[in-house]
Amino acid sequence: MQRVLRKGASSVYLQYDDVGDSIGADNFVVTVRNHAVILSFNLRPVDSNQKSDEERLHSEELREIHLSDNYVIENLSSFLSSPNMAVQELVVEIASCGKVLHFPIAIGPAGLGVLPLVVQRQAS
Repeated sequence: MQRVLRKGASSVYLQYDDVGDSIGADNFVVTVRNHAVILSFNLRPVDSNQKSDEERLHSEELREIHLSDNYVIENLSSFLSSPNMAVQELVVEIASCGKVLHFPIAIGPAGLGVLPLVVQRQAS
């Protein structure tokens, strides 16, 4: 089962320990695979500043991903609330710099026009 949430351009906010970056993104898709709901999108930096922000994703520990596109949020909410959806795991896959990064997430408390996706730390 798969649903395109938004094909066109939008942006995401990536929060780290001490800093956060807003970066262009596109191709938001949600899929059910192996009992997990996977939200995927591609980072598309729009300038050299966002390109350097994108590099931080590969060197620092990501804490949260904030979605602020109402169309994406509404379509994701509709997908997750469908009656036959038994979500066992939520994962975000981010295509960036030729790699696909995987982050297990939990949906945080929604704010005004923002849906935070909290990255779950891996047990060490």
